[in-house]
Amino acid sequence: MLRRHVLAPIAIVSITLVAAGCAGASGTSEPIGATSAAPGSTAPGKERPSDVSSSLPAAAAVAPDDSAGSEPAAAGPGSRRCRAEGLGMSLGRADAGAGQVYYRLTFENKSQASCTLRGFPGVSLIKRDGSVIGVPAGREGGMRDQTVIGPGRTAGVTLHTLNQGIEDSGCWDRPDYLRVYPPGSTEALTLRAPQLRICGDRFTTTATGG
Repeated sequence: MLRRHVLAPIAIVSITLVAAGCAGASGTSEPIGATSAAPGSTAPGKERPSDVSSSLPAAAAVAPDDSAGSEPAAAGPGSRRCRAEGLGMSLGRADAGAGQVYYRLTFENKSQASCTLRGFPGVSLIKRDGSVIGVPAGREGGMRDQTVIGPGRTAGVTLHTLNQGIEDSGCWDRPDYLRVYPPGSTEALTLRAPQLRICGDRFTTTATGG
């Protein structure tokens, strides 16, 4: 999360005597502090793994769905779209069967008010050095109804890949992290995900749902 620094205006008062000399001052900006998230979970918006490059390109993940068709409809007084800074995230274990492998990616509302999610997240695999593995997750299935998430409640998506050996294309390198843009958000969450393995060049995500 970016820090905004506000510089107080400095008034320079002219006096009749000219000083013999003056010294200039220059400001420095401190790097944003970061802590590593625990495996399989991440705190909302603030935590970014310290060993991941802060210069990751924004285009490394598919832009989250923000079309008119995915704009959340009114869901009652005070409801709003969930923001990355108010969400936590976790990744479940692999659920394999008939050559298919599924992982449940869950968003938790960490804020004090209900919010909504609707659409496809942007999901990318990244290494410890910040480089991107493969391509961002494609979209699988259709749009779902808007999900209203109360404080402490969850919604999620399903990531889909194949078992090793189903296709000749092999498997991608294992990622250290997932970078996820929630639907409609331009801010990403980062999650440790060493258990995730993508094979057969199949990497897709469903739209959000309860």
